[in-house]
Amino acid sequence: MPVARPSRHHRAALRVALVFVLAMEVAGTATASADPLADADATVQALREQADRASADYFDALARAAKLDSTIAGLERQLPELVRQRRQLRVRARRRAVVAYMHSGRQLAILLASDDALTASRRRDLLAQLNARDAQVFTKLSDTTRRIQERRRRLRDARAAQEQTVAELDQRGRDIDATLQAALDRRNGLQAEVDAAAAAQTTAPSDPAPTDVTVSTAPAEVPTTPPPGYHPTPGTHPHHDDPFLACTRARESGGNYAAVNKAGPYLGAYQVLQSTWNSGANHAGRLELVGVPPNTASEYDQDDIAWAVYQWRGKAPWGEGC
Repeated sequence: MPVARPSRHHRAALRVALVFVLAMEVAGTATASADPLADADATVQALREQADRASADYFDALARAAKLDSTIAGLERQLPELVRQRRQLRVRARRRAVVAYMHSGRQLAILLASDDALTASRRRDLLAQLNARDAQVFTKLSDTTRRIQERRRRLRDARAAQEQTVAELDQRGRDIDATLQAALDRRNGLQAEVDAAAAAQTTAPSDPAPTDVTVSTAPAEVPTTPPPGYHPTPGTHPHHDDPFLACTRARESGGNYAAVNKAGPYLGAYQVLQSTWNSGANHAGRLELVGVPPNTASEYDQDDIAWAVYQWRGKAPWGEGC
């Protein structure tokens, strides 16, 4: 049974409502107790769990879409062979009819000159049996072709619906990521205030230092430099030479850690969306990397997040190329 899809305006309203509810959760926990920093930590943790669940749903939907694509491709590979077999049967039946027609006059002369009517009758019966068998096979091939075409149509409809689901889950994840980023900014701001207050008790008063908080923005161009406050992890990741990571880097970007494909945009050596990067960083517990453009992160950090996503979701986020 087809499932009714929400309208574009309804989906937009749902996204606004989701962001509003998540924002109210952030604001509500801020007044829950006398310790705003503890409340901020609790809010961040709750949003991390929501983001993790949303990412899992998104990757599951991607995997289902890839499976549908594979099944459809398999059916489409069968159809040309079925058409070929049906054409071959038609050609064989025509040739047999032509041969029978050409020899019919000579056989008639033989029958008039001899008493070998039984042999001729057997030949006619054999020809009829062969034609009947071919007709039966042709019918079965035609029925199989129709069934495959119908199944392909249903699968294509399911694939279109799945694509809509993927898009909606992707937007849901982006909304949660934005709210998580806001909660992280607030938490970092509170921590900076606590640190500044502690420092003021032990040092002479001075002009307050600017709070080092990463603010989530949506620039028109993909950043090519890391945001303020990002501290890249140096060195070589222990799984840098893992066959899957090495294959994926080569396939996706030619090993270019600064690569940018604006079509996504897909960023970094592993050509991931920002939302996928944020999901991997959140799942790995590396909240300091949430919001950092992958193409600006160090090789170690890019390897680390790619490895975390691979351990979490397998090859699905990159397809089955490696």
